Amino acid sequence: MLHSAFTTALAQHCLENSRPHLGFVVLDSPVVTYRDPISDPVGADVDLTSHVVGHFYQDMLNFPVQAVILENGDPPIGVLSHARTYRFARAGSGRPGFFPTRAADD
Repeated sequence: MLHSAFTTALAQHCLENSRPHLGFVVLDSPVVTYRDPISDPVGADVDLTSHVVGHFYQDMLNFPVQAVILENGDPPIGVLSHARTYRFARAGSGRPGFFPTRAADD
């Protein structure tokens, strides 16, 4: 979450102050938090409340440039009607990723 906040704030700062910026950000799993290596069991992520997750996505709807957010969970219902979302699935059962898969005999 901290990395996402920094990345989006830097983009906004650059845009507001006529500084160079690519015009998009890519955020990988912004609402999955880091687990404490001592107190939490291995493999357990700390859950953020739906309140925090909802506010994150609502704020991203007002982001001034394109944001690509890669997340394992679905965004809140209120965001889905305002954002373009893609659900990736295994090959053969939906869209496997951003890039098309190559045929095995290529």
